[in-house]
Parts: sequence; C-alpha cells; structure tokens
Amino acid sequence: MKTQRTRWYRSLTLRLLLVFWALLSVTAASGYLLAIWNKPKAELSPLKPEIYQTLQPLLSDALTFHSLQPGRLIAGDYRVAAQLSNTGSEKLLMDELLRIKHGSTLLRMLGQEQPQQIPLDERLLMGPFELNGNKILVTRPLGPEEYVDKEQLEQESMQARALTVIIGSGVLAILLGIWLIRPIRRMILGMREVAKGSAKPDLKRLPKRGDEVGELARALSQTALDLAKSRDAQRRLLSDVSHELRSPMARMQVALDLTETEEHHGDPNWQQLRRDTERLSVIIERILSLSRLENGLIELNKEALDSGELVQQLINDMCYQKPEVEERLVKLGDAWPEIETDAELFRLVLENIVRNALHYTEDKVELSCEVGRDNMCVIIRDHGPGVEESTLVKLFEPFYRGDPARHHKAGVGLGLALSQRTAVVLGGSLTAKNHPEGGLEVVLELPKR
Repeated sequence: MKTQRTRWYRSLTLRLLLVFWALLSVTAASGYLLAIWNKPKAELSPLKPEIYQTLQPLLSDALTFHSLQPGRLIAGDYRVAAQLSNTGSEKLLMDELLRIKHGSTLLRMLGQEQPQQIPLDERLLMGPFELNGNKILVTRPLGPEEYVDKEQLEQESMQARALTVIIGSGVLAILLGIWLIRPIRRMILGMREVAKGSAKPDLKRLPKRGDEVGELARALSQTALDLAKSRDAQRRLLSDVSHELRSPMARMQVALDLTETEEHHGDPNWQQLRRDTERLSVIIERILSLSRLENGLIELNKEALDSGELVQQLINDMCYQKPEVEERLVKLGDAWPEIETDAELFRLVLENIVRNALHYTEDKVELSCEVGRDNMCVIIRDHGPGVEESTLVKLFEPFYRGDPARHHKAGVGLGLALSQRTAVVLGGSLTAKNHPEGGLEVVLELPKR
C-alpha cells in the first residue's frame, strides 16, 4: 500500500494554529463588541420632588430665566447645561463638553413634557424647566447615594459582559474540543476492535481526512487488515491441520480398541498411550470447535429455559460422573431467572469453567447468580489461591495455562478460550478476577433475551 503523505496546507498543525488564532480573535472581538453593546445606559426618571422644590423658586423669575446661559451657575452646584429659546438667532445653546459627549441625550431631555433626571458621567442632568416657551436643562455633581447607584449599575453591567464572554468562549472551546476529540475517539474504538482480535474489525467510522489524523487512521486501518489476514491464516492453518489429524486419530483409537487385550490392562505403557491418544483427540475437537465459533459457523438455537434448573442439572451430571465432587459443588440462591438462549452452548460455557475450577482447586466451587434489568450474571468462584493479577487477562488465550507444574492435569489450555468465544456468540461476555477473600471468580454475563 502506497503511503499517502500529508500536504502542508492540510496539516493538523496549521489547522490548530488557525483555529486558535480564530478563537482568540473571536474572543477579543466579542469582548470589544460586548463592551460597546452592554455599556451601561442610564434611563430617564422623573425628577425628584426635593430637587424641583429647590430649583423652582430660582427659575420662576422671567428676567432671570432668560438671562441663563449654558455654564452659568444658578445656585450652589447647579449649572445650566442647555437652553432652548423661542426668540433670538440662536435658539439652542448647549454646554460644549456635554454637546460632544451627550448631545443626543440633551435633545431627548428637551423634548420631554415633564422634568426628568438622568446621570451622565459624574453629573446629574435635570429638566426641562420651562417658562414662557423657553426651556433649560440643569446639571450638578452626583450626590453620594446617586454615585453609589451609578457604580452598582456599571458593576452589574461589567459582570454581565464578563459572564457573556466566558460563556461564549466556553461554547467555542467545547466545539473546538469536539472537533479535535471526535476523530481520536473513533480511532480508539477502532483500536479496541483490533485488540479484540475480531476477524473482520469494523473500521468504517475511522476519520477520512487529509491531515495527520487521517494519515494515522489509514495506518491503523492497514495494520488492522494485516493483523486480520495474519490471524485468519493462522486460524485456517490450525483448523486445517486439526481436521487432517482428526481422521487418523479416530482410526488410531479404533485400532487401540480392537487390539486391546486383558494383558494390556496392566501395562502402564499401553495405558499411557491410550490416555495420550484420548487427550490428543480432545485437543483436536476443541480446536475445531474454537475455529467454528470464531468463523461464525455455529447457528444459535435459542429457547426459553430456567437457568437455575440447567445449572442444577449440570451439577447433578458432574456429581454422577465423579461422586467425589458432590461435596465441593455448591449452587447458591434460588432467584435464578428464566432466559432465552442456546441451552447447549450455555451449558458448554458453564461446564468448561466448573471443570477448570475443579482441576485447579481442592476446595468448594460455588455457583451464584446476579440478576439485572436486561441481563444476568452467573458467578463461578473457587476457594483456591487465585491467579496473579498480571496473568488474569491471559487466562482466555488459547493454549495458555497459568501453572506449568500442572499442565498435564489442567488439560490442554483451550477450555476457557472456547468458553469466552462461546459467551461472545451468545451475546455476552466472560471475565475473571480474584475474589477479595481469596480464590478466582469467573463471571459469565448474558442477556435475558
């Protein structure tokens, strides 16, 4: 497969730089625009009676009223801010500084029917005060309470701006995170499919991009295909060899049966030959069964069954074959549910696990059940020494046996591997862990339906 290199203009590094630059620019622009949009805007409010009572006597004299010009001090801190006259060449006069900064507000105030007030910067604008068709606006410094109210308004506005910027930046950051993480999560799911050892891993959702992420996805896809081909070839070889050995082994067993005499019963060499032949036959049968499971050649025959009755029947059958295990096999609890599954495969999994536990321990083997809403768990626990944590994940590998000193007694190392594949075929899973109080605990989880 030809390696496709990432072009510089499709580089993830370039994209990240552009995205971060855009994010910073948008954040800065948002802060600037929000500072303008959310600038505290004071509203007009009716003039306080005490202010009106203070100014009314001073502004009731027509001669004095007509002589008032913008900037003139009336009394105390009260100054004229604007004058609208119905006579003369200049009908509208304003304080120059106020006209530049708040000209529109002054015009709006002059158009009011009743006297109003509004804070502007550090001053309070009041009016209009009208006499004989002439109007004036008056201003004075803000009082302590008025200044506190203004500061509180600005602080609330600033908090609103900050909150808006934080929320906006957070949304952008979340979108950026999703854009970055989504293809990586897809690759993680794809790697898990490959790690499961699936013959046909589902890699359709891997990202198809032209940057480094896409290059990594293509490399992962090719690696998965190569691994799948290698595993498939290995399984096919093992299956073919086992199939070819099946017929000669069957003929050998028949020949041993036909040639066996009374003298052979006491011959240890003959008995060892028979045991080895039977053991080799078991290995071949299990390899073929494992191959059929992995290649999907076994069809499920689902039926409704009582899981408790099936477990009890399994215990009865094993005790009949080996009466010495009767005291060691214990079924716990009565709340075993009715499930819909393949009875033969269900029993195959349980039997392999129980036999494995009986091989490795001399203590009790307990079978219990936990029932969920849509699934059930059969828990097989022995009271032996348990297994090292580092080897737990290897228990379900074909031909793996944890105790080298007990290889011959423990079987061929295919029972748990066959059980795990069977559990997957049944739509469930098989896991193992050490029990806190000692011993190994194998959990078979299956759907109820």
